[in-house]
Amino acid sequence: MRISKNGLNIIKKYEGCQLQAYQCPAGVWTIGYGHTKNVKQGDVITQEQADLFLIEDVAGAEKNVNSYHSIYNWTQNEFDALVSFAFNLGSINQLVANGTRSKQVIADKILLYNKGGGVVLKGLVRRRKEERALFVLEGKEELPILCKGSKGYYVGYLQEKLNLLGYNCGKVDRIFGIKTLEAVKTFQVEHNLIVDGIVGFKTWAKLE
Repeated sequence: MRISKNGLNIIKKYEGCQLQAYQCPAGVWTIGYGHTKNVKQGDVITQEQADLFLIEDVAGAEKNVNSYHSIYNWTQNEFDALVSFAFNLGSINQLVANGTRSKQVIADKILLYNKGGGVVLKGLVRRRKEERALFVLEGKEELPILCKGSKGYYVGYLQEKLNLLGYNCGKVDRIFGIKTLEAVKTFQVEHNLIVDGIVGFKTWAKLE
């Protein structure tokens, strides 16, 4: 399997991109989304080159996640989430306990990997929540239209996304109530969408 744009977008969001070479804290010359191969002082690249470097660099994480595919039969969303995780932390070996954990346990454990130097980091908390939200999305290609009164899994996913982005839905209860409606409308206002409280294709596209 190969990572899709959903997984790449999470990596891009949290890794950040520098088009001019810089030295990382370890003194290594780096460019793009953490690319280090053959990088030297003074190098400058385009956004297109940064994207190509990322595809090249993510191959190791893809290989690691693929090594467990025969055990788990990953969906695309599960694969994308775990490749982002592996790209950040080096591998999923510990997360999956070398293939002995269930998918449900893996989903629960993802959130625990939020520390750097023993300290909980807000950026890692947000990244792990987003990776988990993608991991449990069940691999559906099309997201349903949701509105006030809708219930179920995808409403919960919507609530997780909105809460993560700072649009307070309150408790993730999988019920599209007043608080969720208000959060959706606020999101639509701030993203120049039709403010109807209905989560259709355009609103999902902005959320994703």
